[in-house]
Amino acid sequence: MHPAEKKYLNATKWLESLNQNKIVPGLERIAQLMNMLENPQKRLKLIIIGGTNAKGSTCFNLNHNLTKNGFKIGCFTSPHIHSVRERIRIGEEIVSIEEFTDILYLLRDIVNKNKIEATYFEILTAAAYQYFYIKNVDYAIMEVGLGGEWDAVNIGDADIAILTTLGIDHVNYLGSKLEGIAITKAKIVRKNSVVITGWREKHHKYIPKCQSLIHCNHIEKWVEETMNIIGVKQPVEIIEIPGRYEKIDKFILDTAHNTQAIQYLISQNKGYDKIIIGIMKDKDIEDIISCLPKKCEILVCNLETERSARTDELATICQDLGYNYKKFNNVKQAMEYSKHHKTLITGSFYTVSEAREYLKLEGHSEL
Repeated sequence: MHPAEKKYLNATKWLESLNQNKIVPGLERIAQLMNMLENPQKRLKLIIIGGTNAKGSTCFNLNHNLTKNGFKIGCFTSPHIHSVRERIRIGEEIVSIEEFTDILYLLRDIVNKNKIEATYFEILTAAAYQYFYIKNVDYAIMEVGLGGEWDAVNIGDADIAILTTLGIDHVNYLGSKLEGIAITKAKIVRKNSVVITGWREKHHKYIPKCQSLIHCNHIEKWVEETMNIIGVKQPVEIIEIPGRYEKIDKFILDTAHNTQAIQYLISQNKGYDKIIIGIMKDKDIEDIISCLPKKCEILVCNLETERSARTDELATICQDLGYNYKKFNNVKQAMEYSKHHKTLITGSFYTVSEAREYLKLEGHSEL
């Protein structure tokens, strides 16, 4: 093993020890950490993207279009499909092993010395802000992880805030009422922010006072309006993104993982023979499964994470809802069973990750 790879694996082992599934709301830890770095986020022009669905796709498309038009763009997204380095990129290039390792070692030393109990996501957010500052990007596109008000990304002040869609997700943390979810998500807005949103007008009252607000309903329009604000008058190009309605042979892979996203996904195409699904246990599983076409055979799977709902639970819900279903220990076994049939694979980033590994798609073996 190359020495740089060994050092990188040691760094990521430390990162994973922070428990990537641990969610601790609050900005106190990230604020302390960013102060130790001399607040690089305050010296960046920020486009912060929040909402329920389409955040990642908006980030990727905005990054692509601004990069294509000559801007140096930092882009932070989550979660990743294969390598944690996917979350931090400049233009089309993910952060290198060497640069990512150096920043993780720096952050590890800071949190250990100052006894900061930072979470996995907080460390990655700090790494992104630091990296984009070092690289002197023109704009940093930052995707909110969960909610808005107490999300680590919100330690930065949005020059442009994009609120994509509004729906119910992460009920254990955000609650089950749209009003409360809207208030929390909209807290990424500052008084000097320009806001672009796909929220219905009746929910605009939850958006704080800002410089101006633009209402439009699709990724292409959100990207176009952002480019207009920055001063780019060029056509928008919508790109294909790994794991987002990705078609390979008879499989379609999509990371939709809440009711709103699944409803939209199924509205695009109902003609599946099989649907392979794995879901996180903090989701509204019954609502998600209820969105699936009744004529399909549902193949329920365990996922390689402690957050996964188990197959027995998924199978019970399918049975109660009147679906034809079959249980599998993992996604790969389900794919072997369904590979000669038109099959949708969805429900989680983990589901898609395992599917892409099975298919040996680009990036599946990235460290």
